[in-house]
Amino acid sequence: MADQQRKLEISKRRHQALQMRIAGVSPTLIAERLGYSSPQAASSDVTRALQKAAKQEQMAAEHLLHLELDRLDRMMAAVWPKVLKGEVNAVETCLKIINKRSSLLGLDLINRNGAADSDMASLLGNMLLQLQARHNVPDPDTDVILEAEVIQGEIEYDDSGGEA
Repeated sequence: MADQQRKLEISKRRHQALQMRIAGVSPTLIAERLGYSSPQAASSDVTRALQKAAKQEQMAAEHLLHLELDRLDRMMAAVWPKVLKGEVNAVETCLKIINKRSSLLGLDLINRNGAADSDMASLLGNMLLQLQARHNVPDPDTDVILEAEVIQGEIEYDDSGGEA
């Protein structure tokens, strides 16, 4: 119980020190007012408070990002069968979902930083393949290729360069 009380006191003092430092109060004055052993101890406590706040902010941002990506995955899974059927509204919705995902993951910035367009196309293509695999959606292009008739033999050309 005493240990819990001590942690609460430290937390309150650290919060006060942080608020004072944000307000522009010097570490020397913070140490005097809040009973720190030295200005360095007060500065150290303020730094710890800032690091803890930054870590909590980072964790919250990551959690929110994963939540949003999961929502986009569910939306994509819902619309994907209609995209495969070629429904224009579904394709437009799918593109909006892809654009939002690209924006959240920073993929939209790749092209602005000098990467070739083909790199963006590869990233989006790979992302679509991953979504198809995750949601067990067959690739219609692959099915067509597998069903295609393979013609063997040589192509003969006439003198003008066209096929004979």
